[in-house]
Amino acid sequence: MVRPRGILAHILPVILTVLCGLCLPGQVRAERVALIIGNSGYSSSPLINPVNDAVDMAERLAEIGFRVHGDGPLLDQDLHGMQVAIRDFTRSLNAGDLAVFYFAGHGVEYKGTNYLIPTDDEEISFAEDVPDWAYPAPRLLERLAATGATGIIILDACRNNPLPERGGGRDLGIGLSAMDTPAGASAFIMYAAAPGQTSSDGDGRNGLFTGALLQALERPTRRIDDIMYEVSFAVRNATQGRQVPWLEFAFAGEIPPPFQTGDGRADTNEVPIQVASSLPSAGKPGRGIDEEGDPLYGVIELASGPPETALALDMLAGGYEAASQLGGNCHGFVASSPDFQLDWQATIGPLQLTAQSDEETVLVMRTPAGDWLCRGTMSDGSPPVIALSDALEGSYRIWIGTEREMVRAPDAELLVEALLPAPAPGLAPLPDPTEEEAGDDVAAAPAPDAPSDQMNPAATIERNME
Repeated sequence: MVRPRGILAHILPVILTVLCGLCLPGQVRAERVALIIGNSGYSSSPLINPVNDAVDMAERLAEIGFRVHGDGPLLDQDLHGMQVAIRDFTRSLNAGDLAVFYFAGHGVEYKGTNYLIPTDDEEISFAEDVPDWAYPAPRLLERLAATGATGIIILDACRNNPLPERGGGRDLGIGLSAMDTPAGASAFIMYAAAPGQTSSDGDGRNGLFTGALLQALERPTRRIDDIMYEVSFAVRNATQGRQVPWLEFAFAGEIPPPFQTGDGRADTNEVPIQVASSLPSAGKPGRGIDEEGDPLYGVIELASGPPETALALDMLAGGYEAASQLGGNCHGFVASSPDFQLDWQATIGPLQLTAQSDEETVLVMRTPAGDWLCRGTMSDGSPPVIALSDALEGSYRIWIGTEREMVRAPDAELLVEALLPAPAPGLAPLPDPTEEEAGDDVAAAPAPDAPSDQMNPAATIERNME
């Protein structure tokens, strides 16, 4: 079975974007500031939780040292109110500040641009009205980039189309789309759901994404990407994969910043990075492959012996780390941390591991001796396979990557099954008498797949940020 790493492992259905600005010489005493907006009172498609989400988020950020702009959350804002608030907020920022912008409410993608919908939405009669009567999210990115502040943008705005009866048209997308980072900025952009998905408003006080984020911020000194892991796992688990929080970023630094390092102010900029220009979305730098990192999807335990039927472990393949850094014949793109860990011992018996996907994949494994085994998709399209027979006992670290860099992480399965000995030369396997009695035209029933609840369906940041 697979042992999940627990609720703290990777829970994060949030929409975050971190913009890291220029670190100017002599910049001291960076401040933490947050602008919180929650819109529920729409004339069309009113929402339940955004006001609660904004109130709770403002309270939590204040607890960990942020000054909340406007002395509290701004609720049910019309377009003019949002424009003034964002203008005043960005004007108050200085280089080196850590600035959080949080928005809960309706958001739509129209002709490739994301818009945040104000509560005076009665002016939006048709999709083509959106640019005139909603706030363009790229404008917020531009304003933050110009300040030199490090920005964290949290957009819980991937809800359903707020114009169901007023004509969405083909130009109005589902959820939000990716946004380009302005020149001169480093950015994490985190969304409550992946492109083409919508986020749940939730049945309790908070939406699923914000609820998971609030829980993750109980440990605010962790890096932003670590908090993202936790939120993603919680939301994906709660929705059975229907909602997967998504991260896009262009980040020139080595270490993403935490929400909190101590008190509300720092003596120096918390992200010691010099940035000349933003990185292209497709060329995101990796942190390097972490051989000792925690497995993103859990530990495969087979203490009782080999599996009677193949274990089919669902996951998302790929990442932004080039496997070629491992040397040898390793190639493709994998996550920083391993996807699985397999604790193998001789009593389990020989095993065969197969990476299956509609896309071409690579299977990478580090043995207990520290050696690397790398297999790619065969020229005939056969999936990569690694067999464990006369192997060392111990922990095997497993990555499933993609042959090429992908815009979206493809679904994949890791199949773990007993490796049966090949029949002796010249001998054919004995026929099964029960099959003969059933008749030649009756096919044997396929072996059932392992139940999906045996594995941890965590979505990793590295997979969803592409």
